[in-house]
Amino acid sequence: MRIAHISDTHIGYRQYNLYEREDDFYNSLNQAVDKAIEERVDIIIHSGDLFNSPTPPIKALFSFRNVLNKIEGKIKIFSILGDHDKPKRRAMIPHKIFNMPVLGAAGTLEGVEVDGVLIAGISNLKGIYIDKLKDEIKRFDTISKGYKKSIFVAHQGIKNFLPFDGSYELTEDDLPRTADYYALGHIHARSLERFGNGWLAYSGSTEICSTSEIGPWREKGKGMYIVDITDDDTEVYPVNLDIRDQYELDMDDRLEEVKTVLEKIPTNDNVKKPLFHINIVDGTANRREIEKYLDELLKGKALWYRCIYKSAKRMDTNIEIQKSFDIKKIFDEYFKDEYLSGLAYDLYNDLCVDDIDNAKKTAYDYLVKRYGF
Repeated sequence: MRIAHISDTHIGYRQYNLYEREDDFYNSLNQAVDKAIEERVDIIIHSGDLFNSPTPPIKALFSFRNVLNKIEGKIKIFSILGDHDKPKRRAMIPHKIFNMPVLGAAGTLEGVEVDGVLIAGISNLKGIYIDKLKDEIKRFDTISKGYKKSIFVAHQGIKNFLPFDGSYELTEDDLPRTADYYALGHIHARSLERFGNGWLAYSGSTEICSTSEIGPWREKGKGMYIVDITDDDTEVYPVNLDIRDQYELDMDDRLEEVKTVLEKIPTNDNVKKPLFHINIVDGTANRREIEKYLDELLKGKALWYRCIYKSAKRMDTNIEIQKSFDIKKIFDEYFKDEYLSGLAYDLYNDLCVDDIDNAKKTAYDYLVKRYGF
C-alpha cells in the first residue's frame, strides 16, 4: 500500500489579508494532490486543519471540491479534524458537504480497514478533554491486533516537539506502541523519527503560516510524506512543494542585506514575488525614511513586506528569556493567526523595556494595516 500523508493545509487562510496569499494555500494543496497522483498512491491521509476555519469561505470549498474531482475513483482519502477546522460548538463540519470520511470527529478513536491495513484516528481534543483523549488512544493497541499493519492518525502537540508548558497535550508515553506509521498533524515544521517499530511523522504545513516556519522550511522544505507499507517494512520519504519564497532579515538601517537578497531573486515573470520580514536593529532609526526607501527598493520585486524595529537595549533585555524558550513560537501556537501573533510579539518587546510610546504606535500600525483605521 502506498500512502500520501498531508497535513495543515489551512485552505481559506488569507494571510496578511492578501488575496495572493489565500491563493497560495489553494495552490499548495493542489500541488500536493498532483504529486500524490504522480506517485500513484492508494490513499491520502490528511491529519487535520484541512481548512483554516470550521466556516471556510466559499472559495475554499470550491477549491477543495476541484481537488476531490481530481482523485475521484483513483485515490481514497481519509481525514481527521484539527483545532482550526473543528467547530467550537456542536455544528456541522465543512467536510460533510463532500461526504468525506472524517475519523474520530465525535471525540472517539475510529478506524477503517483498507486491504488489511487499519487506519485509526481521533480528531483534535484539548483542555478538559485531554484525559478522554488519552483513554481513547489506549484503545489503539487493542483494536490493531489482528491487522497486518496499522496507522495511527492524530492532530495534537507532543512534548518532545513542543516542550514549553501549555503547548502540548501528549507525551510520547501516551502514544500507542503498535502502529507502523504515526500520521500526525498540528506542528507545522516537518519531522520524521523512528518510534517503536514504526515511524512517527509530522508532515508539516504545506505553506508558511508564520515567520517561525521560514527557517525550518529552508532546512527541510514544505510538502508531504510518501509512505510505502509492505509486509516486511514501512518506508517513508519526503516530497517537496514549490511555494512562494519568504525572507526574515535582521539588520541595521543601512539595509545592505535586503539589497544582497534582491540581487539573487530572478526577475522572471513566472517567479512568485517573495515576502520580506525585515527586523531593523537600531533604536534611533528614522522609520519614515527607511520605509520610503524600502517602498522604492522593493517596488515590483516583493509581494509584501513588513518592517519591525528592535532596539539593541530591548534585545539585550530579552536575550536570557529567549534562550530558555521561543516566545514567538508560543504566540504563534496560541493565536493561530500571523497578524495577532506578530502584534503580541512586538508589544511584548516594547513593554519589556517599558517603551509605552512605541507600544502605542505598534498597536496603531497594526490597526491601520489590518483594518484601515
